[in-house]
Amino acid sequence: MMKMKRKNKYCILLLLFGLLMPLTVVAQQPRQRETVANDSKGPESVDSIVMDTLTVGELVEKVQVKKKKKVHFLNGVAVGADFVGLAMRLMGADWSNAEVMARINILDKYFPIVELGLGYADHEGAELDNHFSVSAPYYRAGMDYNINKKHNGNRLMIGLRYGFSTYTYDIDSPVPLTDPYWGESRELNLKDLDGHCHWAEIVVGLETRLWTIVHLGWDIRLKFRLKQKMSEVGMPWYIPGYGKSDGATCWGGTFKLMFDI
Repeated sequence: MMKMKRKNKYCILLLLFGLLMPLTVVAQQPRQRETVANDSKGPESVDSIVMDTLTVGELVEKVQVKKKKKVHFLNGVAVGADFVGLAMRLMGADWSNAEVMARINILDKYFPIVELGLGYADHEGAELDNHFSVSAPYYRAGMDYNINKKHNGNRLMIGLRYGFSTYTYDIDSPVPLTDPYWGESRELNLKDLDGHCHWAEIVVGLETRLWTIVHLGWDIRLKFRLKQKMSEVGMPWYIPGYGKSDGATCWGGTFKLMFDI
């Protein structure tokens, strides 16, 4: 009876050893590698493609590294145009502008920019029945900063601008104006009145990538007059590039389409 029990124990031990032995061998084996030779370039140049078994974590890490975009110091130049002024002109507004711009992309963070435009106004005064008109260029220069840390083409911008415009404008009236105190009437026909204006702008805007080289963006701007030269008849109704001159500050904005070149 004792011999039978011992024999049974030996059989169980041999059975367990037989089950565990293949698992131990598999665990000790290195990762299988399959090397495929590519001899399309001839005997002197042979490319090897190594196929390796990867864990899920390693695969995710490799994909993330592959997708990470390298940011250069200089990432190109972009040009664009603003469509707000065009829309205002089509809707028959008293004033509008046409504007183009060019900027440089540094580290996808800093964007020095130059904006050039033509400001236009044709306004009929409601109180004095006079007519104001001006058409003159304006210039702005400054820089935007991209707050978004991801380099995916979507940008949250804050920036500053310095603006300048020198212009001539006309004021006239279809009927003689009557002085309410003295009762005298005289014609109003003032031509080529000179003026210029310097101002600063605080800019906040968004931008998104529509396609590989195409970006669409908009911004709002708070403008501050720094220095202004007025003619002998006083302040003009509109200053090209700045806007209506009925206060020390005014609001503006752009809706622009940009192209990387």
